[in-house]
This record gives sequence, C-alpha cells and structure tokens, in this order.
Amino acid sequence: MKIFVSVVSFRDPLLKYTIKSLLEEQSGDNEIIIGIFEQTKLEDSLVTVEKELTEKHNIRYKRIDPEYAAGVVWARKINATQIEDEDFFYQVDSHIVYDRNWDRYLLQDWELARQKAKSNRVVLTSACHNYKLDEDGVPVKLADKNNPLATSAKYFTFQKHNRLPAAHGEWIPKTDDVKPAIHIFAGNFFAPTRWVDDVGYDARIFFEGEEQYMVLKSFIQGWHLYHSREMHCYHYDGAHSHVTKHWIDPVSSNYTNMMAKGLLYWKKFLESISEEDLKKYHEYSGVDYINGIIEERAFTRQIIDPHATGTPDSED
Repeated sequence: MKIFVSVVSFRDPLLKYTIKSLLEEQSGDNEIIIGIFEQTKLEDSLVTVEKELTEKHNIRYKRIDPEYAAGVVWARKINATQIEDEDFFYQVDSHIVYDRNWDRYLLQDWELARQKAKSNRVVLTSACHNYKLDEDGVPVKLADKNNPLATSAKYFTFQKHNRLPAAHGEWIPKTDDVKPAIHIFAGNFFAPTRWVDDVGYDARIFFEGEEQYMVLKSFIQGWHLYHSREMHCYHYDGAHSHVTKHWIDPVSSNYTNMMAKGLLYWKKFLESISEEDLKKYHEYSGVDYINGIIEERAFTRQIIDPHATGTPDSED
C-alpha cells in the first residue's frame, strides 16, 4: 500500500525527529511518502538543518516564512495538494514519534474497522502517549509497555458562546478490537485518500473548531469513525507551551484576528448543518449541538493537567 503522511509544521524544532521516526520505524511492508509543509524561517528549516531529509526520494517538501502562515487548517489543506496516487492518508502533528511498525498497525486496525463498518469509508484515530526531551533535547518515550493503552475520546465541556465542545483523549487499557469513536484527533488520523475529497478542509477555520468540523462533516458524508486497539505514537508533552503555538512569541500581530475569524467560520459551518443531521450525530455520539449538552455517555471526568509529564495531551 502507498501511504501519504501529511506533516505541517509551524516553527517546530522537533519536526526532524518526527520525520526520522516515521522513516526509521516503518515496517517496510508499504510505500511511505511524507509530505511536509514547513512554516519556518529558512535558517531554522529542514532544508538548512537536515537537508538530507528533504532530499530523500519519498519526501515532498514545501516551505514559507512563518509570518505568512494562516493557521493549521490552511496549512493542512495546502499540504494535501502534494498527494498523488497514494491509497491512504495519514495526518500527524509535527512533534510525534512512533513505535516500530506503526504503518502495519494502522493498516491492520483499519481493515478490522472496514469489516465492522462494511464500508471503505473508515477513519481511524487515537490520542498518543507522551514523550519528554532529555538533556540533549532528544525525545524519550513515556509509556509502560507492560500496560498497553488505547484511546476513548470524550468531551468535558461545551463552550456555548462558540458552540464548541472540547474533547479529551482519555486513556484506557488496550482493547481486543477497534471501537467506534465520536471524535477525530486532527494530529493523528488515518483514512483512504478519498477522505480529502469527501470531507477535506475549511481553511478559514484557524485552529479552534478544526477537529469538530472534521467529525461532523465526516459523519454527515457517511464516514465511520473508529479508535485503534492500541496507541503506537508519542506526542511531545510540552506542546501546550511550545513555540508552535501562534500566540507564543508571535511573529504576526494578525493571528488574534485570524483566530476570531476562524471561530466565526466554525459557527457558520455549524449553522449550515441541518437539524436532522445534528440530531443523527446526537443519537450516535451523545453530543447535542442543538442544545449545547454533552450526555453522560459522551462525557469524561478524567481530565489531567496536560502540562504534567506522562499525561495525555488531546490537542496539538
């Protein structure tokens, strides 16, 4: 199988570890193509600091200076234009590392989900373990391999002014089978490449609302959402205060305006959905967008400080 891995990066010095891990930990069973869109100054970019990575035959690379960046959804939409004839699309954050055979696990779980759904329109997603950086700035994976874990995404609050439920990647023991999901993690999801045409992106959504848009539009378009049986990825545990956030050491004063506009477009998208479709998603998930209510079956109380070492981090 051919797998296109989409990695967008905003000023991320950890990007090189993500690319190396994707390449070094692949099974060798599949053809892995990595599309990179870096929003970073030239002197800090892969082209400068890890040029040999960008010159590999299976790397497709784009770059702009960070002051011209217009949000993560915008960047992911641009990066998706680098897809060619690949069978699958794997979208990941720029600060994730992997277990050996990550691609084999994804395809095995996707096939299990396809059989359960009786459809090829299957999205596979999960949260990640975490990693920290050692004294040399190298990732150190944080996981107990004697107690393998999976994900059960649920919601912990509903921001009624933005009509936006907030998700958490609750950790649970490894499961024997793939399980239906009610949320998609934008930094770790896997689907056939036709998802990009069927669902795709609203590049006007800057950051907040990205995952909720993906969930609702995927659901409406007939895609089936599943969680993997076990997590095989590791997300940087300092991501919430990482330089990849536009509001940390900002390079543009316009990001606050873009964030506000992004939320307006999220709400416009939500208003465009029929009441019938919102009710169907409510019946499926327990999330009631019409009344701004999260039912008990969709609710989690297991919210842990995302800044703490070794705890789940549900957002990029």
